[in-house]
Amino acid sequence: MNTRQGARGTLSTTIALTVLLGAVGMNAHGWSVTGTVKNTSGAALSGVAVTVKDSSNYSTTTSTSGNFELNNGSTAILNDANVIKNSSISVQVNKNELVVKSPRDGAMKLSLVDCSGRTLWATEAISTQGVARVPFTTRLGRGAVFLLVKHADGTEYKSVGWGPDGMHVASKTTTTASAAAAYPTLLFKKADFRDTSFIMTSDIMTNISVVMSPASTQTCPLPTNIRWQSSGILVDIKPDNNHKIVSVKDPTIQKYNGKYLIYCTVYNTSNKTWSMQFIQFSDFSKAKDETPYFMDQTAGFGGYKCAPELFYFEPQDLWYLIWQQQDPAYSTTKTPDNPRSWSTPKRFYSNGSIPGAPSLPIDYWPIADNNNFYLFFTGDDGKVYRSKTTLANFPNGFGSAVQVKSLATSIIFEGSSHYKVKGTANTYLHLVEGMGSTGRYFSAWTSEGIEGAWQDYKVGQTTPFARTNNVTYAPGVTDWSDDVSHGELLRDNPNQKQEVDPCKFQLLYQGKAPSSGGAYENLPYKLGLLTAQ
Repeated sequence: MNTRQGARGTLSTTIALTVLLGAVGMNAHGWSVTGTVKNTSGAALSGVAVTVKDSSNYSTTTSTSGNFELNNGSTAILNDANVIKNSSISVQVNKNELVVKSPRDGAMKLSLVDCSGRTLWATEAISTQGVARVPFTTRLGRGAVFLLVKHADGTEYKSVGWGPDGMHVASKTTTTASAAAAYPTLLFKKADFRDTSFIMTSDIMTNISVVMSPASTQTCPLPTNIRWQSSGILVDIKPDNNHKIVSVKDPTIQKYNGKYLIYCTVYNTSNKTWSMQFIQFSDFSKAKDETPYFMDQTAGFGGYKCAPELFYFEPQDLWYLIWQQQDPAYSTTKTPDNPRSWSTPKRFYSNGSIPGAPSLPIDYWPIADNNNFYLFFTGDDGKVYRSKTTLANFPNGFGSAVQVKSLATSIIFEGSSHYKVKGTANTYLHLVEGMGSTGRYFSAWTSEGIEGAWQDYKVGQTTPFARTNNVTYAPGVTDWSDDVSHGELLRDNPNQKQEVDPCKFQLLYQGKAPSSGGAYENLPYKLGLLTAQ
């Protein structure tokens, strides 16, 4: 993405209190579950690992007959005589601050307790003139059930739940509604089978049936003659009062907890800068209905930040979001579907400059093998660049950039993406966007090893990887773009190896109306999906 550096936002903390994040157990709501795990043929599966999402306190394995049982015991905290049934407190969450209003002054102890029996967060506060304010972390799992407020007269509680923009406090303190919002999610894992999840819908469930599908062993070679069918516009431009958006572009997509997550670039004419937005949806047919969350509302994400890439880094059990600002920067979270949960942004290069890079390094792409971690990027100069560090040292230690490939800008311009080809020992697929005569398009190369020499696969406007001359539109969909521009192939596994399956190529891309023109930042890019035929 061709953009220039802008201002960066900062977050200041005005209140300093000691926050105790711990694993102290406290049963807030009892639950138990029994069931049987089978394969798609109906045979019992033994040795399946059964755990609770976001908790290390509960685990078991299925018996020889496929049976399992998990529970956290019966609970009593909300039935304790000291619990005040008619709560007089009110609670608000304002970004990184929790505000508790009460008719009482003095010391309070606050804690969030989930339905898996864990204290997720705890702190102490002083209420003055009926108000207590404390710093509040948004980097918590989705299992919070009750906010407990303990004071001299007893304990009061509020039901809480989680949405895309963080914690929400229920207007009524009902244990039923609170528990229903956060019953445990069970995870089932077994070698050679697809990971499976089951969301409990009540606190006691018996004889549930879980079916695990065998992991696919089918492999496909890279197609020798590739043709695509395009969807219509899936993600359109949706401004609001503070974000006069004129484009949606540079998408990154991953699947998480059964939903697609898209982070992408927008241009905001309100402040004349590039920034990012987020949406999530369960099916592409629903993407157009989603209201975007603008990332400049997240602490530390103000100012120029664009061309995001999202991936899961398995060695650290963390999700990473990286972007350009102009140098590469990153943030981490455990919950990529909560756009407020990202950590304070950091630079990969402390001085903001990549040795050996062009004057305008853009569109950073992360990928790793078993030993090293790489950042690929382009520079609108007909070249592809790459820097690397060791896998163990990531995200630190990136060295000077090296030039990987050089051709005319009609073939190599910007927006490169790089993948491990599923079913191969060490073959990689490299896509780069070119400046075509009728619009942007993609060429592709292969290599043996990430650092191997690139071999032509689908290169140039006559034999492209994806261009208008090998794209048709789905029935009933009008030709809405002459561009197949900055995008990425969908992956089954969101991890750092970026493995792509040639059996089911799909490419999320940006396009625009053929008649559109004018200044680059005002081009009305929107998002669509190509599916290989």
